[in-house]
Amino acid sequence: MFRRPIIQVFHLFGRHFSEGSTNLVLERSLNRVQLLGRVGQDPVLRQSDGKNPVTIFSLATNEMWRSGESEISQQSDVSQRTTWHRISVFRPGLRDLAYQYVKKGARIFVEGKIDYGEYTDKNNVRRQATTIIAENIIFLSDFAREKE
Repeated sequence: MFRRPIIQVFHLFGRHFSEGSTNLVLERSLNRVQLLGRVGQDPVLRQSDGKNPVTIFSLATNEMWRSGESEISQQSDVSQRTTWHRISVFRPGLRDLAYQYVKKGARIFVEGKIDYGEYTDKNNVRRQATTIIAENIIFLSDFAREKE
């Protein structure tokens, strides 16, 4: 009666061993990012070698904290730090929607995963890049109405 669900659990979360002499451990892992912020630039649609089109834009998130005598006191100073994130959208439907409707200044929520990559710049210097691969975007403000 419970045999099939238990086997599925073992297949999803258990350890699997290869037929050879070496042991192979397969584990579930999680790479998840959620960002809420404002778009820093209008999206750009890029395509290299006729494949893998991608929509790219930047997103700013802010961290604020109080410093001073007391967290409750009115005399404490408020400090803010802005972090910029490079957002890449590869999913075909979402990529086209992002390119068409994401605008500079819009407030959006992005869900996705973090990706670390490397590239060579025009001076042949190897550089590292951190990118958020968007899997979902939620529009939180109607930017056209905010401009009025």
